[in-house]
Amino acid sequence: MLLRRLLALIVLSSCSFIGQAGAFGIPEGTSKGPSHSGTVLETMEGGGYTYMKLDQDGKMVWIAARRADVAVGDKVEYVEQMRMPNFTSKTLNKSFDEIVFAKLSGEQAAVSPMQPVPEIAVGDEPIEKAEGGYTIAEVFANREALKGKLIKVRGRVVKVSQAIMNRNWIHLKDGTGEKGSDKIVFRSEDQVAQVGSIVTAEGRLETEKDFGYGYRYEVLVEDASFSN
Repeated sequence: MLLRRLLALIVLSSCSFIGQAGAFGIPEGTSKGPSHSGTVLETMEGGGYTYMKLDQDGKMVWIAARRADVAVGDKVEYVEQMRMPNFTSKTLNKSFDEIVFAKLSGEQAAVSPMQPVPEIAVGDEPIEKAEGGYTIAEVFANREALKGKLIKVRGRVVKVSQAIMNRNWIHLKDGTGEKGSDKIVFRSEDQVAQVGSIVTAEGRLETEKDFGYGYRYEVLVEDASFSN
């Protein structure tokens, strides 16, 4: 009986966080992490994020959160969402040994909280692939051979999440592939596409991309660009 109650509590807690994650536009698979606090020593703005260098009891830590109203000397509290080692922000032209993507608490919370981003249906008919390009099913089937190469995919934009980990995440489907391998996420620092539109997306294919916290993609396209 005690075991059943514990399992029920775990399930309810997981469902509660998933709902909260969707409300703030956190990418699928991201988990809530530990809470921390620190004093702001330096701030930068870029890509919809506020970057903060914090003093946490003598330890210097860089965090990035949705654009926030903070100043040097402020004390901030945050919930850790994801750690990324050797992170480079092209917007800031700066590299970090490690950065923590976080959600601020209290008065310093994001100036413009993100709203839930639902995924639209792509339709039953496959979309004609781009000349010289691949269908999504072909990309998954040939992912090892295509790893590190530039690829082109034509599909419908079914979901867009902006300014997450300093990137825009554009989800494409083309009506091919099986469930679980019928969508590819294209990441871009400065480009975005409209949900519902059919676009040709190009970028460099990466495989087995793991950002930690269960946030993993079998295929992912980096440095993406989009055209109609």
